[in-house]
Amino acid sequence: MAPPVDDKTGFEKTIDGALTDSAWDEYDCDLMKIVRQFNQYLAQTPGFKPLDWILVKAMIWTETSGPSKKAWKTKPMQIGNPGDPGLLALFSRSGGGDLIIPPVFKPELTAASATTKPLMNIKAGIAYLLMRSATFDYKTFLQGAISNYKVLPGDSFAKIARRQHSTTETLQRLNPSVNILHPKEIIKFQEAVTKMVITNWNPITTATIAGRYNVGDDDYAKKLEYCLAVMGRIKRTIKCPP
Repeated sequence: MAPPVDDKTGFEKTIDGALTDSAWDEYDCDLMKIVRQFNQYLAQTPGFKPLDWILVKAMIWTETSGPSKKAWKTKPMQIGNPGDPGLLALFSRSGGGDLIIPPVFKPELTAASATTKPLMNIKAGIAYLLMRSATFDYKTFLQGAISNYKVLPGDSFAKIARRQHSTTETLQRLNPSVNILHPKEIIKFQEAVTKMVITNWNPITTATIAGRYNVGDDDYAKKLEYCLAVMGRIKRTIKCPP
């Protein structure tokens, strides 16, 4: 009689080790707390649905292949590895990361700490995933009352906007009949500032994580799903400090 065929991959066999090894739960309490802080901070943004910490746990399992690996203790989310643009994008001024990271994390969470401290790497990884899942746009915020301004020689809407802390679009909206500016002409202005804001969120699933977070692994979504399946078979009690 032929022996049974074992069609599991090496990755799957490694993940199966979590069934009997509680070390795979090492980050659970920290993960729950970190994800809760992200969820609370982003709760009021349009279309936000709370991130499931279990999904992040599956990402850590997938990224590191378990507590026996070096990555588990150094970069659990693997963000900031050589050649990975994720960390640079997260801390760039134009990427939107500043809108994602809770203020309570900002004093300690830096590009340097994210590559040297495992919990900072987890925070950076979650922030990058959320940044890649958010939709951003620019919105103008009006400040103060509408006032009058006397046009100076050589003025343009752009120059006036810079001088009066407004925007060209705001000036044009307040003065719809003005096409050409003339010295001593009186126009209306209002202080305004244009900021990047979060306008919506895309769903966060194993498939979208694979597409927005993963680099170069075509089986990433399947691996996440396998990790989630193994987690569903584990019967351990999680006890976290208050």
